[in-house]
Amino acid sequence: MTGRPPKVDHVREAFLREVASARALIAAIDGLPRKVRPSNQVGIHPKYVLQVTELAFMGVVSAWEEFLERTLTRYLAGAVTDSNYSPAHKFGSADSISHAYELLSQDARYDPQKNYLKVSDPRWVWRTADFFFSQHPYSCLQTKADLLKTANSIRNRVAHDSEKCKADFKAAAIWFIQPPNDRLTQGYGPGALLMSRVQRNFGQQAVQAGHSHFEVYMQLYESLSRTVVP
Repeated sequence: MTGRPPKVDHVREAFLREVASARALIAAIDGLPRKVRPSNQVGIHPKYVLQVTELAFMGVVSAWEEFLERTLTRYLAGAVTDSNYSPAHKFGSADSISHAYELLSQDARYDPQKNYLKVSDPRWVWRTADFFFSQHPYSCLQTKADLLKTANSIRNRVAHDSEKCKADFKAAAIWFIQPPNDRLTQGYGPGALLMSRVQRNFGQQAVQAGHSHFEVYMQLYESLSRTVVP
């Protein structure tokens, strides 16, 4: 490998800023008074609060996938964290970040502007890391795979109106809130789920704290990012 190995800590810090920004936006919106009917009164319609929450969440999920891609390519190219951590390579380092993309995609003509890695699939990430590294930090995704996949289902429902996205979101919502007879109220969407309080799947501490699904997902992503780049 030629030149200095790439840096990686700044990738984690950039992601954490995205999370902090999304959290600040939701706090600001949540602090506004609500109003349902047009009037001279200052306020925001509840449906807009839900829409902003959805968009903020979608932005964080996209930033998370970018974080996984940027860290994986940098580690493969020999990146070492400021705390002197680096995964143990099985076959040696890639020559560069662009070379790392070629290896990860198994495509010698890989173009990051046109192609993409399958980082939305947590299993692909940790199994790919298993192939290239004998020791790596992406194993943390395995224990949180269900929550990460469900986050994708929520994000995809915000972005798309297809029947598959609707069905996947419904399954996710039922998994989280367990409504009577597995029936959601009409019009129940990602924003309503994200703003609702955690009831299960995130641990008793999150339930007792009364956090929203949005907040516990922010905490999950923060924790995982600090594990991936310690």
